[in-house]
Amino acid sequence: MKIIFKIARAELRNLFYSPIAWVTLVVFFVISGMQFINPLRTMAIQQELLQANSPGWNGFRGPLTFALFNDTIKHMLQYLYFFLPLLTMGVINREVNSGTMKLLNSSPVSIREIVMGKFLGLTGFNLALMSVIALMLFTGYFTIQHAEFAWYCSMLLGFFLLTSTYMAIGLYISTLTSYQIVAGIATFFAFIILGMMGKIGQEYDLFRDITWFISLAGRTDFMFNGLITTRDLFYFLLVIVLFLGLTTLKLKSLQESKKWTVSFTRHLLLILTVLTLGYFSSRPGHIGYLDVTSNKLNTLDSTTQGVLKELDGSPLTVTLYANLLGRGYDAGSPASRNAYIWGFWEKYIRFYPNIQFKYEYYYDIKKGDSGLFKSYPGKTIHQIAKQVARMFKVDLADLKKPGAIDTMTDLSREDQWKLIMELEYKGNKSLLRIYDMPIWPDPSHVSASIRKLTRNNIPKVMFTTGNWERSPWRNGEREYGLHTNLQAKREAMTNMGLDADTISLLRHDIPANTKLLAVADPRSALQPSEQEKILQYIENGGNAIFYGEAGKQQILNPILNTMGVTLENGRLVRPHLHAASDAFRLMLNKAGVYLAQTSYMQSAQKFGVEKAAPNAVFSGFCDISFKDTNGFKIEPIIQMPGAKNIWIENGLYVADSAKPIFSPEEGDLQKEVYTIGLKLTRMINNKEQRIIVTSDADFMTVINSIELGLYSWLVYNEYPVYIPNIYHKDRWLTIGKNPAKVLWYVYAYGLPGLLLLTGTILLIRRKRK
Repeated sequence: MKIIFKIARAELRNLFYSPIAWVTLVVFFVISGMQFINPLRTMAIQQELLQANSPGWNGFRGPLTFALFNDTIKHMLQYLYFFLPLLTMGVINREVNSGTMKLLNSSPVSIREIVMGKFLGLTGFNLALMSVIALMLFTGYFTIQHAEFAWYCSMLLGFFLLTSTYMAIGLYISTLTSYQIVAGIATFFAFIILGMMGKIGQEYDLFRDITWFISLAGRTDFMFNGLITTRDLFYFLLVIVLFLGLTTLKLKSLQESKKWTVSFTRHLLLILTVLTLGYFSSRPGHIGYLDVTSNKLNTLDSTTQGVLKELDGSPLTVTLYANLLGRGYDAGSPASRNAYIWGFWEKYIRFYPNIQFKYEYYYDIKKGDSGLFKSYPGKTIHQIAKQVARMFKVDLADLKKPGAIDTMTDLSREDQWKLIMELEYKGNKSLLRIYDMPIWPDPSHVSASIRKLTRNNIPKVMFTTGNWERSPWRNGEREYGLHTNLQAKREAMTNMGLDADTISLLRHDIPANTKLLAVADPRSALQPSEQEKILQYIENGGNAIFYGEAGKQQILNPILNTMGVTLENGRLVRPHLHAASDAFRLMLNKAGVYLAQTSYMQSAQKFGVEKAAPNAVFSGFCDISFKDTNGFKIEPIIQMPGAKNIWIENGLYVADSAKPIFSPEEGDLQKEVYTIGLKLTRMINNKEQRIIVTSDADFMTVINSIELGLYSWLVYNEYPVYIPNIYHKDRWLTIGKNPAKVLWYVYAYGLPGLLLLTGTILLIRRKRK
C-alpha cells in the first residue's frame, strides 16, 4: 500500500504542476458557478417580489434542493467530456515515452500497484473537482430553508462515481498509444460511444441487455434524484474494475513475451466476468434501494404499495400490445423495451418482483375506422403497414397480421387501437391504457387495474336513462362522457376503477351489484314505476347521486321530498355584462373538501378552503332547502353567500336576452346563503348510506377541479385510488436579492480569481525551482 500511495502522490503532484489541471479547475469552477448562482439570484429576486406583492404566496413549488442543482450538475458533467481526456491522455504513455515504465518494471513494483497508484492519483484530482460541487451544495444548504443534506450526499456520490469511471476509461486508453493527443481524442470518443451505447441494437434481443448495461447514459439520474440503488453502485464499481483490469492486462502483455491468445483469453474472461456480475446485479428482486429524500419522492406512495400487497405473490403478467398503425407504437417498440421496463415498471417491480412481461406486435385498425386510409389514399392496410414499418425500421414479418389479435384479447370496447397493456393475475384480466404526454399511466391507474384483478366487487355506477338524462356514453355539450367513459382522459371513471353504464328503469330493475345510482337531470317526468324503483333502492340503503336543474325541479322533488330535500323554484342569477347571468364559479365548502382525497381536496384540507378549494362553473341552478328526515343527517357541501346583486329569479329568464332585473313583485327572493349541493347520510342495514343532491348538472360536463370526488365519497373512497399529495419543505430561500448579488460576485470573480492566482503562483514557483 505504501508504494501505491507513493505513486499516487507523485501522479497527483504531476497533475497539479501541469497548467492543464489548473485551467481545468478554473474553467470548471466558472462554468459550474454560473450554472448555480444565476438561477439562485433569479429566484431570490422573484421571492422578494412575490413576498411583497402576494402575501398569501406559499413559496416555490420545490423541492429547491433538486431545482437548483440537478440541471447544474448535469451541465457540468457534459463539460467534463472535454476536460478529463486532457488530464488522462498522458498518465501511462508519458511514463512509457520517458522510459520510467521500464525502470518501474525492473523494480520490485507490481503492475497492479502501478495502475492502482495512477488511478488513486487521478482520484485525488477527482476529489478536487468534487470539492467545487461540494462548495456549491454547501452554499445551497445555507441558502435554502430545510435543504436536504442526504440528497446532497447522493448527488456528490453520483458525481464522484461517474468521474471516477471516466478516469478509469482514460487511464486504459492511455496505454493503447504512445501519442498523448491521440489518446485524448480516443478518450473523448470513447465517452461519446459509451454514452450512446444504450441506443445501439435495442431492437435486437441478443444485444439489448448488453448494450443497455454498458451504456453510461443516465446512470447517475437516480442518484441526482436522491435514489441510490445497488444496481448503479455495482455498475460503476464493475466498470471501474473492468478498465483498471484491462489496463493491468495491457501493461502485463507488454512486459511478457507470450502468445497473443493468452492476452486475448485474459481480456475475454475479465469482460465476461464483469458482464455476468452486472447482469445478475441488475435483475428484478435482487436490487436494493435507498431513497434519501425526506418525502420519498422516488418511492411508490403507501397507498399504491398497499394495493400491491393485495397480490399474494403469484405471477402478475403484463402483456404489451403495440399496434404499428396506432398511437404510441414508438414507446412500445422493441427498441424502447428497456426504457419501458426500467423507466415505467421498475418502481412497481421494486415492491412486487414477480411481474412477468410479454409483448405482442401487430398491425390492424378498428372496424369502421377510415381515417388511416384517408391519409394513405389508394393503399391497402398491408401497403400502409409496410410503409410505416420502413419508417420504424421494423420487419413486417415479425408483426401479427390484421385479425390475429382478436384471438388473443378483446379490444372491441377500446376507442382507439393504440398501445395498451393487459394485466393478468390468476386468470383475471384488466386493461391499462396510455394517455397523452406523459404517455404512461399514473400509479392511481395501475392501482385501479390491479384492484380489478384482486377484487370481485368492482363498483358499478348505473346512470338512469329513458327520460333524456345526461349520458355517460356521449361526449356532447351536456353529456357526462367526459368524466365517465372517455378513455383518453386520465381522470375518467373508466380509467380509475369505476365502471359506468346506463339502465332503463322502465324495462329493468336496478341490479343487485349496483354500488351507486346516478339520476342525472331527467328532462321528462319519471313514470310511477321508475319513481317506485328509485325509492325502493333508497329504502334498501343504496347510495345515489341526484343532479337537478333549474326549471325541472318538479321532476326530482317527489323523490327528494321523501328524504327532506326540496329543489326550490326559480334560479340563481347575477347580472353580468360579459357572461351568462346564471353562471357562477362555486367551490366546495369545508364539509365538501373532506368528502374524498383528490389532489385538489388534499390541498384544500392543508391550505384552507379559501385558498385551494375545488371549484367548478355552475349554470342554471336553484336553491335547495332541507330538513333532517327519515333518519338522514343532511349537510351542505356547496353554498354561495348572498349579495346585493344575487337573487332567486322567479320570473321569466331568457339567457340571451337583456340582463335580469330584481323584481319582488314577480316573486324574486334574496337570501343570506344559497345552498347548491348537499350530502345525506344515515345508518341502515349496518352500513352508512350516502346520497348527494345538487341543483345543477352542468358543472360535471366541463373540466373542473371537483373531478370524481363526489363519486368517490359515495363508494366509500375505495375508488379512485388516490395518491397522497407531496408538500415540500424546501420551498423558500433564506437570502434576498442583495445577498444573492454578493454571492454572484464571489462565484463569478472572487473564488475563480483566487483559484487562478493560487495556480499561477504554484506553477511559477515550480518553474523557478
